[in-house]
Amino acid sequence: MCKIKQCYTRWKTNKTYSKGIHIRIKKKDAPLQKKSPQEAVNIQPLSKDQEAAANKEVEAEEDHWKLLYRVSDTPSILMTILFAFQQTLMGLPFCVISAIMVAQAVCGDDDNDLKTRMLSTTVFLSAITTFLQATFGVRLPVYQGPTVAYILPLLVLSDLPEWKCPAVGYKVIVNATSGLNFTTNELDVVGYRENIIMPRLRAMQGCLIIAGAVHMLIGLTGFVGVLLKVVGPLTVVPTLLLIGIQFDGVMNTFCDPNWGISAGTCLISLILAVYLNGWNMPIPVITKSRGFHIIRYPLQQVLAVLFAICIGWGICGILTQAGALTTDIRSKEYKTRTDAGADTIERTPWFIIPYPGQFGSIGFNSGVFIAFVVATLLSVVESIADYYACARLCHVPPPPLSAMNRGIMVEGFMSMIAGFFGAGHATTTYSNNIGLIGITKVASRRVTQVLAIQLIVCAIIGKFGAVFVTIPYPVLGGSAILSFGLFLGIVMSYMQYTDMNSPRNLAVVGVSILVGIMVPNWVKVNFAVIKTGSDGFDEFLIMLLTNPSFTGGFIGFVLDNTVKGTMKERGIAAWALDESKSPDSESHYEEGIEIYEISFLTKHLKKIPWMKYLPVFPTFTSHSCRNKSNKDNKDLKNDNNTNL
Repeated sequence: MCKIKQCYTRWKTNKTYSKGIHIRIKKKDAPLQKKSPQEAVNIQPLSKDQEAAANKEVEAEEDHWKLLYRVSDTPSILMTILFAFQQTLMGLPFCVISAIMVAQAVCGDDDNDLKTRMLSTTVFLSAITTFLQATFGVRLPVYQGPTVAYILPLLVLSDLPEWKCPAVGYKVIVNATSGLNFTTNELDVVGYRENIIMPRLRAMQGCLIIAGAVHMLIGLTGFVGVLLKVVGPLTVVPTLLLIGIQFDGVMNTFCDPNWGISAGTCLISLILAVYLNGWNMPIPVITKSRGFHIIRYPLQQVLAVLFAICIGWGICGILTQAGALTTDIRSKEYKTRTDAGADTIERTPWFIIPYPGQFGSIGFNSGVFIAFVVATLLSVVESIADYYACARLCHVPPPPLSAMNRGIMVEGFMSMIAGFFGAGHATTTYSNNIGLIGITKVASRRVTQVLAIQLIVCAIIGKFGAVFVTIPYPVLGGSAILSFGLFLGIVMSYMQYTDMNSPRNLAVVGVSILVGIMVPNWVKVNFAVIKTGSDGFDEFLIMLLTNPSFTGGFIGFVLDNTVKGTMKERGIAAWALDESKSPDSESHYEEGIEIYEISFLTKHLKKIPWMKYLPVFPTFTSHSCRNKSNKDNKDLKNDNNTNL
């Protein structure tokens, strides 16, 4: 009998087998089993050239999907800083957009001082949450940034008559001698801030604190395990795809000033990351031992987005200096200029220290609270799916219940802290940065921790962070297209866990997505038709129905749990146990379940018996049972499918 590798290479070349026989590669430690003569494989002899070519093809296929840096790997200091800087460039623009959207929701469009402090607060909280998540939470290399799920309902509220922003008045001066009031030509920004902006912002603070506490309790109590029994791919896929539809408006905001620059930036990153995937760039280096020599390293792939941003930024600088771009500040094209945000650097103070209570006492509003609770539920579902997506790109097993519970708990805790800081939004896992892992093949947890440190520097040193804000909009939009597009592709890949030949599943997905598109568009145009007799309940319905991800996700959830179907058909069984349709899926893991454990704590926690009942610790009983069940299922599957 030939060796395993020879059998596989000859199969790749000739593919001549007796009818009905299935060939499967076994692991090194798996013993070969004797087969009956009827199961014998008819293998044609190969020439040396054919065998060498087949071996080379197999090695190329095996290396094609592998990561350059695994989750537990630590790159060199220089490369870690560059990788983190690339992630920073991806995350900061959305912090800027979120700060602007919060300011818009509280009528602070013209208050530059407020927007500067809001930006610093947003970046600071994103940094702290990211570090805690990567170190103590789910322990995957995920970036935690501001979520628009909390801001979009506020923008819907701002369109209602009672939430309309009044015009900014002019300053009034009292004459000390005559006692008469005189109106000046200067806008009363300070008075408008205290009477209009701050009451709305303080109401958001109290609502976010309570919603964050609910979010934290979902993870702390282990309720995530209950959600996994009823929330499967047929609920998650419509929810996340419709978030992408919501996100297209933000992407258009970035790309609209100059679609040519955006397309060029996207094309550069696509060529470097996809077309040149697997090519090692020759890099000249000088070392003491070998002197000057050339090494091969896929630098163009691991820093694809950074290179694309730098090249796009440089092109915008050349066009600005050549006078090829408009100087009209009211034109959309003005955002393509590299000097468009120069005044932002001048206005931003050198140091900004965010602190709890910086915007005053805490308020409350029932309408905002309902919007935040709905956003919390959407954020939990989105984060669970993001954890699975990140695990797939990192080539590690899906996170156990204890790790997911910790991740949701950390997100909820920091959302509550964000309420005390007055951020106006919670934090959630960012899909763009997850997509970046798939592009660069860098999944190191250390990079994410250094990213958090860089964000803290950007938040505290105001002018340093303001420099990144000046990156032209089209460059940022183009660089985000590939990473976000890759994430949407990963979301759609979840459907492989379900039976897509089932009319039931096709109907659930199709109806969910279609309703998620149609209903919000109709409500935005006809919201005045919704009259239940209660203004508060009208606002609540409008906020729900204008949210595509909630509408589509809710329809998917209801249909998936009411229309008759097996757990296997619905994909929930495979979702929970990570069973893939490929019998060799387990061999694609580069690291094991141990990456989710907090190593310096686990050995001490095992000595405390009652720790196994706490859902957020690695010693949680359900964690062990789930892993054992997973192992038993895989062993049974291997025994049943063993061939050769």
